Amino acid sequence: MRTYFLTGANRGIGLEFVRQVSSDKNNTIIAGVRNLEADLSDLQKYKENGNVHIIECNVSSLDSISGLEFRVAEILSKTGANLDFLFNIAGINATSSDTSLSIDPDSLQNHMNVNVLGPAKIVETLQKYLARGAVVMNMTSGLASMTVATTTPKCCTYSISKAAQNMLTLHQARDLKRNDVTVICMDPGWVKTRMGGKGAMIEAEVSISGMLDVLKGLKREDSGKFLRFDGAQVPW
Repeated sequence: MRTYFLTGANRGIGLEFVRQVSSDKNNTIIAGVRNLEADLSDLQKYKENGNVHIIECNVSSLDSISGLEFRVAEILSKTGANLDFLFNIAGINATSSDTSLSIDPDSLQNHMNVNVLGPAKIVETLQKYLARGAVVMNMTSGLASMTVATTTPKCCTYSISKAAQNMLTLHQARDLKRNDVTVICMDPGWVKTRMGGKGAMIEAEVSISGMLDVLKGLKREDSGKFLRFDGAQVPW
């Protein structure tokens, strides 16, 4: 039996993770969503398997994250397990047309709060529930690669925040090493979701199945790596 916690579970990449992981009834999935009052009909149908638990986790709110420990602990107390996988998936790319010459201060702060501070505080809050040998995956982007940015400069604010998340990943990998926890950042590719928008090339099913294969095959020495959904290493 494996226990998963993930954010951004009600749509896009997060929803596809829930679909694939919940198909094995031996798995337990704790699915974090921004607002329990939102339309969760697509996610709710996976509760029929009996192994999906939907909880509030608003990544942009430190108050919401501060209550996360109680909500997760309550579920884990019933299963007697700890978390084998923690996926920081929720993120924003709200001002994709900006450039280095048109950065909006409020937008940059918002992106840093959601894409960096949120994942940092979630891992900090749930670290005591990570099983030995657990995996933490921070969902990043190829646009966070400084190598890629030399030829594909776009989504400036988003790219800056995701590059910062990559640095966070390196620090988490070091700080959680003593607990035998592997931490990586993962580029899902340009996935056909609402966030992916026009031009996206990869079906969500393909990206997520690839990521799950990679995540299940990680070794201790992989901690701190920047990987693609197909297992290829991405240049920083």
